[in-house]
Amino acid sequence: MSRGATRRSWVKLWVTGWLHGSIRWQLDAAERATWADLICMAGECSQNGQICDNDGRSLPIEYIANTLNIPIELLGSTIAKCKAEGRIKDREDGIIAISNWNAYQSEYERQKKYRQKDDDNKTKYGELKNVLLTDDEKQKLIDKFGEVVFKEKIEEMSLAIGSKGYQYKSHYLAILQWDKRGQKDGTHKQHTKSIKATGIRIIS
Repeated sequence: MSRGATRRSWVKLWVTGWLHGSIRWQLDAAERATWADLICMAGECSQNGQICDNDGRSLPIEYIANTLNIPIELLGSTIAKCKAEGRIKDREDGIIAISNWNAYQSEYERQKKYRQKDDDNKTKYGELKNVLLTDDEKQKLIDKFGEVVFKEKIEEMSLAIGSKGYQYKSHYLAILQWDKRGQKDGTHKQHTKSIKATGIRIIS
């Protein structure tokens, strides 16, 4: 995969296999949780089940353990057991590669065309052109916040997605959720007060 590949917003977990399969006795509770984290990390890396950087190079084991917030010993035991059972490929380059990834996560690819169709009906906004909204969603946000605050919220989300890699099924709902959280912690009121001080009318 090349740079700029789309990260997965979800990964598939086989319910029966997870609850009643061999993983239940081959890994202890902490190792099973680590294995689930590794699957998620592989999905985020967008490298066909490989946990590596955008150039296809292996990530330091210390970095992975720190990212998952687990002891390096736990990560090591999980990887070793998963290699022994064929869940992870044993590679000389040090890359952690989930075995049978394409078949294991095929459902994501099957739905890709439907996700793309939905995105085709949306317009890109923000400095990085990565905030997707339908015309109706845009108008609803303008009606709720006003033109000025709407643009500010768009730029805030655009930069957050670009710098932190946030993934949202609906950017419209995410903006509403961010505003709701802002109201709870008081940042919304402070922001509204500063906007009103400029003499700009806010439509709520």
